[in-house]
Amino acid sequence: MQAHKPNNHSDTAPEELLAGIDQGIEAHLSWTHRLMRTALLRESPGDDMLRPNAHHLCQLGRWLDVAHPALARFDSATTQAMLATHQKIHDAVRAMCLALLQHKAATAQLLADYESSQQQMVAHLHTLRMQVSQAAHRIDVLTGLPLRHGLQHSFEALALQAAQSGTELWLTIIDIDRFKSVNDVYGHPVGDLALKHVAQLLSAGLRDQDVLLRFGGEEFLGLFLLPNAEAATLLAQRMVETLRDQPLRTRQGLVLGLTATLGWTAVRPGEGLEQAIERADRLMLHGKQLGRDRYVITSDSLALI
Repeated sequence: MQAHKPNNHSDTAPEELLAGIDQGIEAHLSWTHRLMRTALLRESPGDDMLRPNAHHLCQLGRWLDVAHPALARFDSATTQAMLATHQKIHDAVRAMCLALLQHKAATAQLLADYESSQQQMVAHLHTLRMQVSQAAHRIDVLTGLPLRHGLQHSFEALALQAAQSGTELWLTIIDIDRFKSVNDVYGHPVGDLALKHVAQLLSAGLRDQDVLLRFGGEEFLGLFLLPNAEAATLLAQRMVETLRDQPLRTRQGLVLGLTATLGWTAVRPGEGLEQAIERADRLMLHGKQLGRDRYVITSDSLALI
């Protein structure tokens, strides 16, 4: 589980990939019907069957050219196997079509290559669909951040890394201040924009090993490997100031100031995730009582700030 990154092809939302896979399977079924028409009526099948790069010209191929980096993020081996079988389908079909147009019979081997590749490609697409569908339940559609799934694994991995490297593991709970009033006054669409805005600001500049997720409602959780309490304090201060200094600006001209209260704590050696979360949550609530728009941080060597 890693920090949220700016959108690119590899960050395509799972829902978009699921729709693309379904449309791709349907498109290739229609493509297969065209192939049958070509065989029965001896019609020219068109460039997307006859050209050497035909596997890039069909509807599924054009989509795969764009979407395959995102699919590989879920299963690189299956994605590469699916791309290879898709090309094999087109290679076999092109050879059969050329034979038919020359009034020759296609070989049994070409037909077998086509049928086996078609079955393999559909199986690969279904495998990818299952994996993407499972991931869709682990990613927050609104912010693009991970949800709680996998948090325990990330916590344990980072705790081990901290012990081995001599760094410290820090956990923070981040709660948007007075978020309920945002929904009540401006409506839930603006509330959704506020959540996306905060997620983007918090994600900016995070390292690959940093973990940032939507913990629930208007709360976020972060895990960071840092050298000491001073580094944690600087990062906490930067987060608070970034949110304070960059209000949400909507297309309708609304300028909405947003702040958050953060509870930061160093994870103690051998400590479990639940204990660290409870302590960070108490610190965050203490910050609310102190007036919000601040961080409260503590470790074994650092008093409350």
